[in-house]
Amino acid sequence: MNDNDLPEIPVETLAETENYVVWSAEEPDGETTYHVELGPVTVHFFGEEWEDFTDQIFEAGREPEMEGDEDEQSIEVELDWGSLYFTREEWQEFFSLIEQAG
Repeated sequence: MNDNDLPEIPVETLAETENYVVWSAEEPDGETTYHVELGPVTVHFFGEEWEDFTDQIFEAGREPEMEGDEDEQSIEVELDWGSLYFTREEWQEFFSLIEQAG
């Protein structure tokens, strides 16, 4: 089978900011997958994983504001497979992306 024989997988951009993108793909088996591009890294999720991930991000976004110098603040999101670290400015952009993607 060559590349020309592979079926076209429909993709849809769900949200985009200056530095990040969320898109979904309708896989050949009918399942929708979700993909978050974070600069040079892309994180892939199946539907249930995506729901868990967005729930965790929204929960983190509801936590009280941090005290101290905003330039020194960072946000860490711990996941089963690793952690994501954001400066306050990066977090605001990332949170906005996830809100847009719903």
